[in-house]
Formats: sequence, C-alpha cells, structure tokens
Amino acid sequence: MFHRSLIKLRADGTYIHSFPAHIMETISIMAGQLDAVLDEDLPELRRLHPTAYSQDAEKDAGYQILARDQLTDGRRAAIDTVQGTADQDQLTDEEINCWIRVINDLRLVLGTRLDVSEDDENSLLRDLDPEATEAEQAEFELRQMYDVLGSVQWEMVEAMMKGLPDS
Repeated sequence: MFHRSLIKLRADGTYIHSFPAHIMETISIMAGQLDAVLDEDLPELRRLHPTAYSQDAEKDAGYQILARDQLTDGRRAAIDTVQGTADQDQLTDEEINCWIRVINDLRLVLGTRLDVSEDDENSLLRDLDPEATEAEQAEFELRQMYDVLGSVQWEMVEAMMKGLPDS
C-alpha cells in the first residue's frame, strides 16, 4: 500500500515514522472501541480468546478463567500505549511492539467480522460496485481498513527486523 518506507529505525534504537496523522488517529480510536468491548462475549472477539483445549471443554474452561483476564490486561496496557503515542512521530521499541499487538488484535476482530480466512486474505479488496447497498459499502470500508492496518503493521515489523542482528 505504501510506496516508500514510512518508518525507520534510528541509531539510538527509536523509530521515527511518517504515517499520516489520520491513520494513526483512526487506529487509536479503533483501539479505544476495542477496549470498550474487551470484557464482552461478542462473536467477533472469539479470535482474541482462542480455544486452548479443543478436545477437553473442562480444561479449556479452566484455561479461559486463568488466562483471559491476564490477556485482557495486556491488551488494555497496549491500547493505553497506542492511545498515548498516537500523536507522536517517534516510538520506542516497547511502544512499537504495543502498536503491532493492537493492530494485530484489530485485524483479528475485523477479519472475524468479515469472515476472512487464509485462503482469501490476498483478495480482500474488490472494486466497489456503483450500485452497492449500504451494507456492501460498509463491508468495503471495513475491508479497506483491514488492508490499511495490515500495511501499517507490515511497515512496523519490517522496521523492527532491520534492528535484529544478522543471522
């Protein structure tokens, strides 16, 4: 989606980015919306709390009781970081990790809502039919956001990879 790298690792270990402000603000807003429903049992959140023991419902229920709060607390901490840094053009390693985690969670929720599978992820964006209904237009916009989130996440991961020692 982006034609040039919009984030770079600096010599001091921080990352400087030039993502459009409206994209960063939109991600922050979406993160806040996710935060507001994290405690709810909504179908689109199912990928955030996957089954650990698919063959044993009792074990899985125990796992969910033990792990769900911890996972939710971690998600909330990452969301707080994203919302607190959305207007900054420089991010630390820890902050960029939070951005990647939150974007991943947002993509999981959108992907669930859109019923995305590994088979169709490369063909998500289709041209919008000029005769599209409101529901089709809304789905098109969600697919665009899913694509934008993936592009931002990829840019951030690539920047972090440049900081890894050569293997």
